[in-house]
Amino acid sequence: MSNLVGLLAAVGIGLLIGLERGWRQRDEHAGGRIAGIRTYALLALGGALSGLLALNVSIWFGLIGVTGMVVAVLLAHRARLAEADDNVSATNVVVSILTVLLGLAMTTGFLREAIVAGGVMTLILSMREQLHGWLRTLSAEDVRAVAIYGAITLVVLPLLPDKNIGPYAALNPRNLWLVVVFVTGLSFAGYWAAKRVGDAQGTIIAAAIGATYSSTAVTAELSRRLRSGQEDPLPLRAGIAAATAMMPIRVSVLVAVLLPSVMLPFLAMVGPAIAVALLFAVLLYWRARGGSSKAMTARRNPFDIWPAVGFAALVGVIVILSRWTIDQYGGRGLSILIGLTGLYDVDAAIVTASNLPKGLLDTSSLAALLALPILVNSALKAVLVPVLGGVREGARAAIPLIASAILIAIGIALTNGFHFA
Repeated sequence: MSNLVGLLAAVGIGLLIGLERGWRQRDEHAGGRIAGIRTYALLALGGALSGLLALNVSIWFGLIGVTGMVVAVLLAHRARLAEADDNVSATNVVVSILTVLLGLAMTTGFLREAIVAGGVMTLILSMREQLHGWLRTLSAEDVRAVAIYGAITLVVLPLLPDKNIGPYAALNPRNLWLVVVFVTGLSFAGYWAAKRVGDAQGTIIAAAIGATYSSTAVTAELSRRLRSGQEDPLPLRAGIAAATAMMPIRVSVLVAVLLPSVMLPFLAMVGPAIAVALLFAVLLYWRARGGSSKAMTARRNPFDIWPAVGFAALVGVIVILSRWTIDQYGGRGLSILIGLTGLYDVDAAIVTASNLPKGLLDTSSLAALLALPILVNSALKAVLVPVLGGVREGARAAIPLIASAILIAIGIALTNGFHFA
C-alpha cells in the first residue's frame, strides 16, 4: 500500500510541476518546449519506480533508471540550446532533474519531505515575476545586507556552542545569536517593505513596518514632523498609534519563540493595550484616507553587522548583570533592572527575562516581568511625543501610548506583583 501511495504521490507532484511549466511555456513554438505536463509526471513516476527497484531488486537498477532519465533530460536541453532563438533557460533542466529526484524520494522513505519540497518548488516557479520585480528594487546596499544576514544565519550560528558558559553559566552563545537572527530578520522585512509605500497611507503603513525594527525611532520621527505643522497631522498620529500597537505585537512573537509557556498570561496583560492602539490606528487611518503626507523612508540598513553584534553583547551583559542581581539581592532588584533596560531596548529586556533561572518566578509573575519593559517604554514615549511634537498635537498623538501604558499597568497589578522563589 505504501508503495502505491508513493507512486500516486509522485505522479501528482509531477502533474503539479508540469502544470506550472506548461503554462509558463504555453507560447513556446512547436517543438521548442523540452518538457510539458505529461513529461514531468512521467519523470516523477520514473524516479519513483527507480526507487522501488533500488529497494526491492538491486540498487544498480535504481541507479541506471535515474541516470538514464537525467541523461535524456540533459541531451534534450543540449538540443534546445542549439536552436537559433535565445529564449532558453537553465530552469527547465534543473526542474526536470529535481522532479526525478522527488519521485525517487517518495518511494525510498521520504514521502512527506518530497511532497513538501515539490510544493515549495512549484511555489518558487510560480513567483517568477514577483521575484524578478523584487530584485529590481534592490540596491547594492540591500544585496550586501542579504549577504550579511546569510553569513550571520548560515555561517556564524552553526559554529556557536550550544551550552551555557561564562559567569554564573548564564550565557548560551547559540541561543543569544538565534535571537539576533530572529530580530534582524524581522527588521529586514520591515526595512524592505518600507521602501515600497508612499503618501498618506504609506506613512501609516511604513510606521507599522518600521516599528518592527524600532518603535521608538519611528515615534520620534513622526513626532518631529508633527511639530513642523507642514503635514496633515492625522496620518502622523495614525502612524504613532500603529507603531504603538506593533511594538507589543513584535514582542509577543518574540515571547512565543522564547517562552511559549507564558504566552497566554502575557497576552492577557498586553492584549488590551494592543487592541486599543490598533483601534486608534484604524480610526485615524480611515479619517486620513485621501490625505497627503510625506512618506517615511528607511533611514539605514538594519543588517549593519556591528549593531547586530552590539545587540548580542548588550543582551549578554544584561543577562550576567541580572544573575549577579539575583545572587546579591535574591531577585528584589531584578524588576528594576528589567524595567530600566526597557527604556532603551525592549528586545534586550525580553531576552534577559527569558534567560532567568527556571523556577525563579511562577508563570504569571514571569509574564508580568516580560510585560514590564513594554510598560516602561510606552510611558517613556508618552512623554517623548508631546516634547517633540508640541503640547497640543503631541498630547493628542500620545493618547494611545498613555492608554496602552495604563492597561498594561493594570494587567501587571492584577498579578499582585512579582513572586520570586
